[in-house]
Amino acid sequence: MRIGCNLSTELIELIDKKRLYVDYVKIALSKSDEEIPAEYKVYGKLLLHGVGIYIPQHTGTTKLNSINWNRVRDKIEFCNSNFIGLHCATYQSDWNGEEVTFEMVKERMGCSIKQWKENLDVKILIKNVPYTPYYETNSPKLIKHSVSTKLINELCSEYEVGLLLDIAHAKVTASGLNMSIEDYLTALPLELVREIHVVGTRDTENGLRDNHLEMDEYDYGILEFVLKMTTPEIVTLEYGGFGEYFSWRSDKSAIERQLKEIGKIVNKKFS
Repeated sequence: MRIGCNLSTELIELIDKKRLYVDYVKIALSKSDEEIPAEYKVYGKLLLHGVGIYIPQHTGTTKLNSINWNRVRDKIEFCNSNFIGLHCATYQSDWNGEEVTFEMVKERMGCSIKQWKENLDVKILIKNVPYTPYYETNSPKLIKHSVSTKLINELCSEYEVGLLLDIAHAKVTASGLNMSIEDYLTALPLELVREIHVVGTRDTENGLRDNHLEMDEYDYGILEFVLKMTTPEIVTLEYGGFGEYFSWRSDKSAIERQLKEIGKIVNKKFS
């Protein structure tokens, strides 16, 4: 099992000073034609998280016809990616105000998954998303069917895709559904998990939120719980990043603390 982390200036400094080592560094593209600096590969194998913010990468979209699939394939080839993840989500903006049923969502998502599979030669994973009632009525106005474990299981089975398990998202969703995190997680197709994302969450007046903060002891405990039931290829810390958006949550010492603790947990699984 390998360990990854969001690439950031702080992570680069830690690796350069030999304070830690990661197998993978995760990058996000703002545009599909954005050049990926080749020197990033010095810090680990590249994990491609998204292929441009203007390309809809959630399974509930119908706007895939504008995608330049050659560019996407070029980026996947450059990163030598074995898989790519899509958010298992649909939003009110994907529909024309009509009442949206479970079957409508499943059919729409199935069509989207098929298009990605037809145009790419890598494994497709679907990633669970966060939900609380706040997410339904405020941006991004998620449709609740998106987080149905029945939906996720059926999509994975019928369209032969894997699962990218985001533990922070599952933690938020479990709270939004008034379930225990253990019950929500065990209802997912854990045997299909290829990658796990971990990061901390935040309590707000509107419920739990996924704000990519530092993990706490409870979060590490959930990771240990999940690793007893899964055999992922990669556990990725989604903390830190480049630019002003991440500047307040890219603390160097927090990166080091979390990666060392994740390493202990991963090693314990194989000891």
